[in-house]
Amino acid sequence: MTNIKNKIVFFASVTVFILCVFSLEASAHFMWLNMKPYTIEGGVPVSLTISNDHVFGGPGGEFLPKDSLDRLYGIQPDGKELKIIPKNEVEYQTEVPLKDDGTYVFVTRAKGGFFSKTAEGYKIGQTKKDLKNVISCTYSEKQAKAIVTIGKGGGNVFSKTLGHKLEIVPLENPSNLKEGDFVRLKVIFEGNPLKTYVFATFAGFSTDDSTFAYATKSDENGIAKVKIIKPGLWLVIVKHEVPYPDPAKCDNFSLSSSLTFEVK
Repeated sequence: MTNIKNKIVFFASVTVFILCVFSLEASAHFMWLNMKPYTIEGGVPVSLTISNDHVFGGPGGEFLPKDSLDRLYGIQPDGKELKIIPKNEVEYQTEVPLKDDGTYVFVTRAKGGFFSKTAEGYKIGQTKKDLKNVISCTYSEKQAKAIVTIGKGGGNVFSKTLGHKLEIVPLENPSNLKEGDFVRLKVIFEGNPLKTYVFATFAGFSTDDSTFAYATKSDENGIAKVKIIKPGLWLVIVKHEVPYPDPAKCDNFSLSSSLTFEVK
């Protein structure tokens, strides 16, 4: 009986710990790429939007306007860069149809920005040097990647590091995944493996803010394993925070990186 009680207490403690981690690590907006579609036979352009929201529901929610972007591009299976052009204020497409079979990677980076909490409320774009009565200041940077499969997929561009300050690199081709598989991911911060929490979910899992279907932690080599518990559109997200280089200007440097892909 004592062992059963101990197990119940242990389980409850772990549950509370996980909920706290979810709240601490994933409370702010996160950015991801919505591909339209993720899997095609080829011969047509691929469209996309960039979401910045609390809930992953596939293509929807709040969209990031083009003037908030620092860079947006694709990478073909042969490693060559693919140009992306705007269709309107929030929607984009590849400049040319995607004809070659293989696995493509799409990449975006938002412009970084300051976010200060003061006694008078929150201020965007201003630092501790610009304001009085600053409680805390955070500089935020966001990166996102998505995997698109043409035909049967193929190639290894999905596993290439792109030099982002914080990056998620899949070690298996997501286009080959099935329900029940584990996908290995490497988390990199400033070129080095990062031991940190990794969150994942699929579209339709929940309509609640910052709620994820799966949580794990990368090891000392930066490797995390996420179980694909259901087919569909998947989001993986990592956040990391370090002190801002100039403490007189701002307190924290917050980074987030996401990866989206489809599992058939």
